[in-house]
Amino acid sequence: MVSAVEQPADQHHRPANCCNPVNKPGPVTMDHVLAALGETKEERETRIRSLFSFFDTSNAGYLDSNQIEVGLSALQIPSDYKYAKELLRVCDANRDGRVDYQEFRRYMDDKELELYRIFQAIDVEHNGCILPEELYDALVKAGIELDDDELASFVERVDKDNNGIITFEEWRDFLLLYPHEATIENIYQYWERVSLVDIGEHAVIPAGISKHVHASKYLIAGGVAGAASRTATAPLDRLKVALQVQTTHAAIVPAVKNIWKEGGILSFFRGNGLNVIKVAPESAIKFYTYELLKDFIGGGDKDDIGTLGRLLAGGIAGAVAQTAIYPMDLVKTRLQTYVCDGGKVPSLGKLSKDIWVHEGPRAFYKGIVPSLLGIIPYAGIDLAVYETLKEMSKTYIFVDSDPGPLAQLGCGTVSGALGATCVYPLQVVRTRMQAHRHGGANAYNGMTDVFMKTYQNEGARGFYKGLFPNLLKVIPAASITYMAYEAMKKTLDLE
Repeated sequence: MVSAVEQPADQHHRPANCCNPVNKPGPVTMDHVLAALGETKEERETRIRSLFSFFDTSNAGYLDSNQIEVGLSALQIPSDYKYAKELLRVCDANRDGRVDYQEFRRYMDDKELELYRIFQAIDVEHNGCILPEELYDALVKAGIELDDDELASFVERVDKDNNGIITFEEWRDFLLLYPHEATIENIYQYWERVSLVDIGEHAVIPAGISKHVHASKYLIAGGVAGAASRTATAPLDRLKVALQVQTTHAAIVPAVKNIWKEGGILSFFRGNGLNVIKVAPESAIKFYTYELLKDFIGGGDKDDIGTLGRLLAGGIAGAVAQTAIYPMDLVKTRLQTYVCDGGKVPSLGKLSKDIWVHEGPRAFYKGIVPSLLGIIPYAGIDLAVYETLKEMSKTYIFVDSDPGPLAQLGCGTVSGALGATCVYPLQVVRTRMQAHRHGGANAYNGMTDVFMKTYQNEGARGFYKGLFPNLLKVIPAASITYMAYEAMKKTLDLE
């Protein structure tokens, strides 16, 4: 790509009076930062104190979230971006709700070192300035593609003296108060937000990082996570379904013996192949839709949609995914509840054909209503509780670092178990409607009829048949799903 701001080759050299290439060997230290800025330690100390005083308008000697918010607004950082609370959180080392000068200075030290490291990584020539094409190359490596106008706008927003290049001083001033980790993806999103403030009355809102990052990465992450979890818990899923459809006394040990008699250990995995095929697109669609909805609800700020936003996004994403794969789910249930004749199980093709011929195409959506009524709160509670617990662990336990695998396991366990228990009666009704064959015994006439007959013949306990193996299943399933998803997101650079 030829940038709109690229200069002819003979004008491509960096002006010596605006760049400070640093040739100090060894790991990055504050000496490198001072050399790049052309500052002494005393000058830097004066600059930081002046910035602290700019926020501390009441001369209280400390900053609270209101003072930080007022200061950020004065610096033309959008007030709706919620930077004040985030900046307070990362600066407030002793967690007393306010920031004194030493905490503020410690943040400045860490942030300037962080910004210098990424500046050096982008400045591949190490001449002390970032050229537009170097910035473009760094964005492309991160999976973000810009057109000429977007790149020119990005450079113009950072380049205060409008000479077409970015010095470290300009880079630092643009990002110094950005409280999140300074990755190239986060910097791009930050530019999108702040560029809405002062680019003129004909402001053009950038389309957003979601259009640049390949959608297939989210599909892969969700698919791998879902397939791994369901394969590991297939025997418990088969036992759960067997108990759910029993209208007489249901007990775990007799159900296990009956499944074993049908074909040994392999009988516990009946329907697992279809389950993997089904759950891969289901999980992928759910997670990708959830990410898009978070971006839409949060206005581009995925980290600040709140619990209600997570609940709404999770519920809609679950409903979309479940509707898309529901016929496969019904066939899987029929396969798992099929009474073997001589130990033989019909093929998926024959089973699907029989449903189509004898019951019609609408039969593939039997139980869709209780399924949707269940999947919306389940997906909402599951995803919302998980992300809330993860954020709480980052805030109160790990302090700005990512939770480890054990913490993610705990978050997934709690969220999965809570979501499954809340909607389990609807799962029982759905399974019974799915398993019901036209003209068979115990005929049902819709969802209400299933509710009535289950309650009349089995009482309230009938709605919780199979709950124990379901909890045994959902705990590792949810945990494996979310751990695999988080791992895939990091592997595919989606965070």
